[in-house]
Amino acid sequence: MNRRMIVLLVVILLVIAGLVGFAVYLAGGQSVAEDAPVPAEVGIVPVRTIYMAGEVNLIKPVGVGAADDGSFYITLRDSQKVVEFDRDGDFVREWGERGLEAGQLMVPMGVAVDRLAQHVYVADRSRLRLICYDLEGEYLWEIPVLNALNTAVGPEGPVATTFGPIVFLDSEGQLIREVGTRGPEPGQFDFPRAITPIGENDYVLADTNNSRVQRIGASGEITATVVWTYGQPPRFQDDPDTLFGVPSGITVDDEDRVFVLDGFRHRIVTLDGESGEVIWEFEELEGESDGKFYLPTGIAHLYDDYFAVTDTYNDRVQIVRLLLPGENTLINRNPWLRWLLLLLLLPLLWLFGRKRAYATEESLARAVAEGNARLLPAVYKKVRVLPEAFERFKDVTEEDVRLGDYLERIEPAAIEPDGDTAPTAEEVLAATMRPSLGARLLFQRRIVVCENQEQAGRLDEYGVKRIVSYEELAAEYSLKEATSEVGAGDESSSTD
Repeated sequence: MNRRMIVLLVVILLVIAGLVGFAVYLAGGQSVAEDAPVPAEVGIVPVRTIYMAGEVNLIKPVGVGAADDGSFYITLRDSQKVVEFDRDGDFVREWGERGLEAGQLMVPMGVAVDRLAQHVYVADRSRLRLICYDLEGEYLWEIPVLNALNTAVGPEGPVATTFGPIVFLDSEGQLIREVGTRGPEPGQFDFPRAITPIGENDYVLADTNNSRVQRIGASGEITATVVWTYGQPPRFQDDPDTLFGVPSGITVDDEDRVFVLDGFRHRIVTLDGESGEVIWEFEELEGESDGKFYLPTGIAHLYDDYFAVTDTYNDRVQIVRLLLPGENTLINRNPWLRWLLLLLLLPLLWLFGRKRAYATEESLARAVAEGNARLLPAVYKKVRVLPEAFERFKDVTEEDVRLGDYLERIEPAAIEPDGDTAPTAEEVLAATMRPSLGARLLFQRRIVVCENQEQAGRLDEYGVKRIVSYEELAAEYSLKEATSEVGAGDESSSTD
């Protein structure tokens, strides 16, 4: 087995050993604690757990709303605060004070941000207001909304959920319309705790007390226009047959998949936004470890598969990745593995992507005539030539160096003659050395040695990109260096 194959085999074995070792590490081998981290097959990857915002403890975080850039805001219900984080979960600012005056807070619930309008909207259930701040937390305006529960940003402006009707406003707080009424029928609502836009002018909402999710249009007075409904109202309190316990949070990702946070049953249900059919359920999420929750309230899509969850009764906010079955792969769970694999593949790319040298018959003839036959194999170790050149020079020996030991015979590419004119040897060589798609992917560099600049010009016309003349090699390398290199290259000549 030649040296190149040995090196290749060693690299492959190292890659396999590394991956096996990492898989064993991920699988663990310890006993499972009562509150063990969420297992890999569930598809939740904890990214960051946040307990503090500057000097403020995140006591009872409830609402969460994300901006287009992945930053997000949360409300602290009991301490009457609004807190901003960037897309990485780093604290940016906080504001809010307890009181009944304009701009003050009593029980802030939902929050939404509209960076285009430079507004942050907060639904205060106790003050019965939808309050608007600028992005720095300066009070702008507020409007009375009976039992304001949550808010979102739609095409026309803010939207607020209440005990029943959905309230639509413009960005200045002017009422546009109310849609739907309180009740159990499709298109009616009972204390919907969350709403988010989907499609061009639709909304999906967590119809909390009706234990269901509805996708509705932005019209309808008594009942809203219903696209689909998933779930049904309970027959009695704590009805075990409902599809949801308490759907309290809802968000939509970039593919219009709906993620519903079922706070009491500690799970996240993913629905198809078009049909309302279940795609996947992230279950058994109750606990205190990262990736688990205790009576969570809100969820917001940040970007890609990243989400923020207000883990209300664990007094924290978590950033997690939610991977559906087709996405829940080892590489997706650990993106840094891509870089590790790339680093491990670099030696393979180097082995396969090394420079491959070709030579014209004329360049070999000139080297032999000038007593420089050892030059080309000394520089390139292995030189590929067409059959005619191989037969002509394979038995040439100079200073005990047989040129044929360093030449590789290549099969010429078939070229259709241009009329009665047969293709030249230079044209055939240019076509023969043209790299395949696989060679290009492996970064192979192919170079041809020509006799002089005149021949270099002709090869250039045939599309050869990397050309070096015999004259340039002779000027760069001395015969003494060539003799030393060829002597040392006897073993390595078979490794390419």
